[in-house]
Amino acid sequence: MRVSRINIFFYSSLVGIYILLVGLVLSLASCGGSNLKNPVSEQDTTAEGSETTGDVVELTQTLDGTEPEQVTDLDVKITVTKKTVQPGEAVELTASVKGVRGTSVTLNWLNITELGELSARSENPVTWTAPSTLNGENVRVEVIQLVVTVISEVVSVGSSGIETDTQIFTDTKNVLLTVRN
Repeated sequence: MRVSRINIFFYSSLVGIYILLVGLVLSLASCGGSNLKNPVSEQDTTAEGSETTGDVVELTQTLDGTEPEQVTDLDVKITVTKKTVQPGEAVELTASVKGVRGTSVTLNWLNITELGELSARSENPVTWTAPSTLNGENVRVEVIQLVVTVISEVVSVGSSGIETDTQIFTDTKNVLLTVRN
């Protein structure tokens, strides 16, 4: 009889220690949406990876504690140094995204008609260089597409507990560039 009570005490102690360890691990793993690693702070106003010398991507911050408005469309603008170029000439394309609060902004430039060459696919700004010859044609039109994706993650503490909201916005813009001989 005495051996079974010791075994029961031993196993119940092991179960208690196991539950305590699981609780400690979950607490240290930040389960529940802790904002200690939140990539957007009150001072951040640009997307990850953007240069401080040419802030192109502007993210609106709500500093008074009110919730940001629900965004339905992204305000994406593309600036091109020149829309009509000579063969071999280069132009710079710059994108700007305004009016959104986001934790991640991704730019993806696509050379749709594959005329000429883009300097990069995901940087801002990018350079497009027209082909050096038009193969006997007088005019060619190049289509460059920009796909912008903004991910907005908001963690808030309310009366009902911790609430998380993730929104994904995307917009596609086309740029027409003309190459003339």
